[in-house]
Amino acid sequence: MKNVLFLASLCCALTSMAQEAEYPKKENLQPIEKMQLCVQYDVDWHHDLKHPEEVKHDKMYTEIGQTMCHSYVEREWNDEVKFNKNFEERGSRYTNAFGALYSNIGEVFVGYPKGKNTVIYSLDILNAYKYEEDTPKLEWTITSEKLDTLDYHCTMATCTYAGRQYRAWFTEDIPVSYGPWKLCGLPGLIVKAETVDGDYRFVLAGIEKTTDAKDICLWKRDFISKTKEKVRLQEKMLLTRPDEILDWMGIKYTTKSYDGTPAKWKFLTYDNPLERE
Repeated sequence: MKNVLFLASLCCALTSMAQEAEYPKKENLQPIEKMQLCVQYDVDWHHDLKHPEEVKHDKMYTEIGQTMCHSYVEREWNDEVKFNKNFEERGSRYTNAFGALYSNIGEVFVGYPKGKNTVIYSLDILNAYKYEEDTPKLEWTITSEKLDTLDYHCTMATCTYAGRQYRAWFTEDIPVSYGPWKLCGLPGLIVKAETVDGDYRFVLAGIEKTTDAKDICLWKRDFISKTKEKVRLQEKMLLTRPDEILDWMGIKYTTKSYDGTPAKWKFLTYDNPLERE
């Protein structure tokens, strides 16, 4: 009840944000729960361990409801919108979005269905995959370290999950137990989170209280359902051996070099997913 009353009165203290995620037709989405807050994070991550100086930048949105939350990366979501639109118009997922190969963070519904997480990986032209897992109970250790950021009083907590160690700063000024991706379970919104090795960092960029009865939605389509292990294996193949996959699919990717001679497309291959195990 405390959280409900708090959210109902939350207004002027929020940081404004500009959402640039594209949205498909309403009939292509399945409403799950009414959205109460939409939180935007800036995401920095090292996609290629061979070149640690190169840092990728993305935006992540975490839509928070009463019993669950939904996180997705703007670029991954927008590509999936393009893939689905292309499929409706041409019967194929192929678009020029393919080629922007990157380490998928995935689309995550924490607490949906009850006690579970639903995870969606859009693997470019290889289609979109879905799996369910038990919602992990992250063993957070709350420290005495404090941080003030964006006018929020924050406390640091640490945990280990899926092969990585995390530091997270949460604020009880916004008493919802959610954060970016699967990082949840603290007594306040996660404002900042990072892997100890510096590979991934999520930093609060804005918060909006939804006032127009928006829904948290799931794509209404036939995903390829597999186990988490099989989906992750598919992702690894896409990121580390994309040329072999295109050869197998019979897709030509020969292009011309600057002097006009034929040359194969230079692929970006890397393997630094957010979950290591």
